[in-house]
Amino acid sequence: MEPQKKKQNIYHIMRVLHRDIGFLTIGLTLVYALSGILLIYRNTDLLKTEKVEEKQLATNLSGNDLGQQLRIRNFKVEREEGETIYFKEGFYHAATGKSVVTRKVYISPFDKLVDLHKITGTHRVSVLSLVYGFMLCFLAVSSLFMFKFGSRKSRRGIAMIALSIVITVAIVALV
Repeated sequence: MEPQKKKQNIYHIMRVLHRDIGFLTIGLTLVYALSGILLIYRNTDLLKTEKVEEKQLATNLSGNDLGQQLRIRNFKVEREEGETIYFKEGFYHAATGKSVVTRKVYISPFDKLVDLHKITGTHRVSVLSLVYGFMLCFLAVSSLFMFKFGSRKSRRGIAMIALSIVITVAIVALV
Protein backbone atom coordinates (compact mmCIF):
# COMPACT_ATOMS: atom_id res chain seq x y z
CA MET A 1 0.00 0.00 0.00
CA GLU A 2 1.32 3.41 -1.04
CA PRO A 3 1.60 6.16 1.59
CA GLN A 4 -1.06 8.78 1.14
CA LYS A 5 0.21 12.17 -0.05
CA LYS A 6 -0.79 15.25 1.87
CA LYS A 7 -2.97 17.69 0.02
CA GLN A 8 -0.83 20.67 -1.00
CA ASN A 9 -3.11 23.69 -0.61
CA ILE A 10 -2.09 27.35 -0.50
CA TYR A 11 -2.11 27.37 3.30
CA HIS A 12 0.36 24.49 3.51
CA ILE A 13 2.66 25.99 0.87
CA MET A 14 2.64 29.40 2.57
CA ARG A 15 3.39 27.82 5.96
CA VAL A 16 6.40 25.97 4.56
CA LEU A 17 7.70 29.08 2.77
CA HIS A 18 7.05 31.21 5.85
CA ARG A 19 9.05 28.80 8.01
CA ASP A 20 12.01 28.47 5.63
CA ILE A 21 12.25 32.16 4.74
CA GLY A 22 11.81 32.98 8.43
CA PHE A 23 14.88 30.95 9.32
CA LEU A 24 16.89 32.65 6.55
CA THR A 25 15.75 36.05 7.77
CA ILE A 26 16.84 35.37 11.36
CA GLY A 27 20.51 35.55 10.39
CA LEU A 28 20.06 38.79 8.47
CA THR A 29 18.00 40.27 11.29
CA LEU A 30 20.68 39.50 13.87
CA VAL A 31 23.35 41.22 11.76
CA TYR A 32 21.14 44.27 11.09
CA ALA A 33 20.20 44.46 14.78
CA LEU A 34 23.86 44.48 15.82
CA SER A 35 24.50 47.20 13.25
CA GLY A 36 21.63 49.28 14.62
CA ILE A 37 22.82 48.86 18.21
CA LEU A 38 26.26 50.13 17.20
CA LEU A 39 24.69 53.16 15.53
CA ILE A 40 22.94 54.11 18.77
CA TYR A 41 26.40 54.82 20.21
CA ARG A 42 27.89 56.45 17.08
CA ASN A 43 28.46 59.76 18.89
CA THR A 44 30.65 58.02 21.50
CA ASP A 45 34.06 56.38 21.15
CA LEU A 46 32.70 52.86 21.72
CA LEU A 47 34.66 50.39 19.53
CA LYS A 48 36.43 53.26 17.74
CA THR A 49 40.07 54.03 17.14
CA GLU A 50 41.82 57.19 16.01
CA LYS A 51 42.90 57.50 12.40
CA VAL A 52 45.23 60.35 11.44
CA GLU A 53 44.96 61.61 7.86
CA GLU A 54 47.31 64.08 6.22
CA LYS A 55 45.97 65.88 3.16
CA GLN A 56 47.47 68.40 0.81
CA LEU A 57 44.89 71.08 0.05
CA ALA A 58 44.96 74.39 -1.76
CA THR A 59 46.73 77.19 0.08
CA ASN A 60 45.03 80.08 1.91
CA LEU A 61 41.59 78.49 2.26
CA SER A 62 39.00 80.24 4.41
CA GLY A 63 37.33 78.44 7.30
CA ASN A 64 34.17 77.64 5.30
CA ASP A 65 36.12 76.42 2.27
CA LEU A 66 38.32 74.30 4.52
CA GLY A 67 35.30 72.56 6.06
CA GLN A 68 33.93 71.78 2.59
CA GLN A 69 37.27 70.47 1.31
CA LEU A 70 37.76 68.20 4.32
CA ARG A 71 34.10 67.06 4.29
CA ILE A 72 33.74 67.38 8.05
CA ARG A 73 30.19 67.60 9.35
CA ASN A 74 29.49 70.59 11.65
CA PHE A 75 32.92 72.03 10.91
CA LYS A 76 33.88 74.95 13.15
CA VAL A 77 37.14 76.86 13.43
CA GLU A 78 38.28 76.94 17.06
CA ARG A 79 41.14 79.42 16.69
CA GLU A 80 43.68 80.85 14.27
CA GLU A 81 47.33 81.37 15.15
CA GLY A 82 49.31 83.03 12.40
CA GLU A 83 49.11 80.81 9.30
CA THR A 84 47.53 77.86 11.15
CA ILE A 85 43.80 77.22 11.55
CA TYR A 86 42.84 74.89 14.39
CA PHE A 87 39.57 72.97 14.50
CA LYS A 88 38.21 70.15 16.66
CA GLU A 89 39.55 67.35 14.45
CA GLY A 90 42.98 68.82 13.66
CA PHE A 91 44.68 71.77 11.98
CA TYR A 92 45.43 73.35 8.60
CA HIS A 93 48.52 75.35 7.66
CA ALA A 94 47.35 78.01 5.18
CA ALA A 95 50.78 78.79 3.68
CA THR A 96 51.60 75.18 2.75
CA GLY A 97 48.05 73.79 2.37
CA LYS A 98 48.88 70.86 4.62
CA SER A 99 46.08 69.62 6.87
CA VAL A 100 46.17 66.97 9.56
CA VAL A 101 42.82 65.49 10.59
CA THR A 102 42.25 62.96 13.37
CA ARG A 103 39.05 60.97 12.90
CA LYS A 104 37.42 58.35 15.09
CA VAL A 105 36.57 55.25 13.02
CA TYR A 106 35.10 51.89 13.97
CA ILE A 107 37.51 49.01 14.29
CA SER A 108 37.20 46.23 11.74
CA PRO A 109 34.75 44.42 11.22
CA PHE A 110 32.40 46.86 12.98
CA ASP A 111 33.03 49.51 10.33
CA LYS A 112 31.40 47.22 7.76
CA LEU A 113 28.45 46.49 10.07
CA VAL A 114 27.68 50.17 10.57
CA ASP A 115 27.72 50.69 6.80
CA LEU A 116 24.75 48.31 6.45
CA HIS A 117 22.41 51.06 7.66
CA LYS A 118 23.95 53.62 5.30
CA ILE A 119 23.48 51.65 2.06
CA THR A 120 22.22 53.48 -1.01
CA GLY A 121 21.17 52.03 -4.36
CA THR A 122 24.68 52.39 -5.76
CA HIS A 123 26.37 50.51 -2.91
CA ARG A 124 27.81 47.13 -3.86
CA VAL A 125 25.75 45.24 -1.25
CA SER A 126 22.49 47.10 -1.91
CA VAL A 127 21.05 43.84 -3.27
CA LEU A 128 21.35 42.39 0.25
CA SER A 129 19.16 45.17 1.65
CA LEU A 130 16.68 44.75 -1.16
CA VAL A 131 16.41 40.98 -0.67
CA TYR A 132 16.13 41.43 3.10
CA GLY A 133 13.32 43.96 2.65
CA PHE A 134 11.42 41.62 0.33
CA MET A 135 11.89 38.73 2.75
CA LEU A 136 10.45 40.79 5.61
CA CYS A 137 7.49 41.84 3.45
CA PHE A 138 6.88 38.22 2.49
CA LEU A 139 6.94 37.15 6.14
CA ALA A 140 4.42 39.83 7.01
CA VAL A 141 2.04 38.86 4.20
CA SER A 142 2.48 35.10 4.57
CA SER A 143 1.59 35.32 8.25
CA LEU A 144 -1.97 35.95 7.07
CA PHE A 145 -1.99 32.40 5.69
CA MET A 146 -1.26 30.75 9.03
CA PHE A 147 -5.00 30.48 9.70
CA LYS A 148 -7.93 30.03 7.32
CA PHE A 149 -9.54 33.30 6.29
CA GLY A 150 -12.69 34.06 8.20
CA SER A 151 -11.70 32.07 11.27
CA ARG A 152 -11.61 33.70 14.70
CA LYS A 153 -7.80 33.70 14.77
CA SER A 154 -7.64 35.21 11.29
CA ARG A 155 -10.00 38.05 12.26
CA ARG A 156 -7.94 38.70 15.39
CA GLY A 157 -4.76 38.81 13.27
CA ILE A 158 -6.28 41.36 10.89
CA ALA A 159 -7.41 43.46 13.88
CA MET A 160 -3.85 43.37 15.25
CA ILE A 161 -2.50 44.47 11.85
CA ALA A 162 -4.93 47.40 11.76
CA LEU A 163 -4.00 48.35 15.33
CA SER A 164 -0.27 48.26 14.55
CA ILE A 165 -0.76 50.47 11.48
CA VAL A 166 -2.74 53.02 13.53
CA ILE A 167 -0.11 53.04 16.29
CA THR A 168 2.74 53.42 13.77
CA VAL A 169 1.02 56.31 11.96
CA ALA A 170 0.26 58.01 15.29
CA ILE A 171 3.86 57.72 16.50
CA VAL A 172 5.27 59.00 13.20
CA ALA A 173 2.79 61.90 13.19
CA LEU A 174 3.65 62.89 16.77
CA VAL A 175 7.42 62.75 16.39
